[in-house]
Amino acid sequence: MIDNGLTILLLFGLAWFWWDSRGAAETAIQAAKNSCNRAGVSFLNDTVGWKKLRLKRNRQGRVQFQRTYFFEFASDMQQRYQGEVIMLGKYVTKVNLDAYRV
Repeated sequence: MIDNGLTILLLFGLAWFWWDSRGAAETAIQAAKNSCNRAGVSFLNDTVGWKKLRLKRNRQGRVQFQRTYFFEFASDMQQRYQGEVIMLGKYVTKVNLDAYRV
C-alpha cells in the first residue's frame, strides 16, 4: 500500500515538473523572440533548448528552479549565433545574445 502511494506521489511530482517546465519554456520562447525583434535579428527554429537546471534562492529567500535555455538567431542569414534565456521560477531574469555581425 505504501509503495503504491509513493509511486503515485512520484508520478504526480514528475507530471507537475514536466508541466511547469513546459510553461517556463513557452515564456523563454517569447522572451527570446522579443529580444531578437528588439535587436533586429531573426529568431531561428521558433524554439529554445534546455541547457541547465539548478536550485537558486529568489529575492524573498525562497528556493526556486533556475532554468537556462539556449536558442539560435541570425543577423545576415549566413551564420547562426546563440543566445541564452535565464529564468528564475516563472520569470525571465536575463537574455543574452552572442556578438553578431550586422
